[in-house]
Amino acid sequence: MKKIIALIILLASVMSCSELAEMEARSQQRRMERGRQCRYNYKGEVQHCGYIN
Repeated sequence: MKKIIALIILLASVMSCSELAEMEARSQQRRMERGRQCRYNYKGEVQHCGYIN
């Protein structure tokens, strides 16, 4: 009985990890599609770059 419970817990954790990895990949893809916008100071040096909303 303990082995079955341990197996179920292990399978649930593996499934949740794969779902998290898939969500992260989708998030990265959306960021890449949006592009970036940078701000510069008076010398022309980059101060901050962020993703466009």
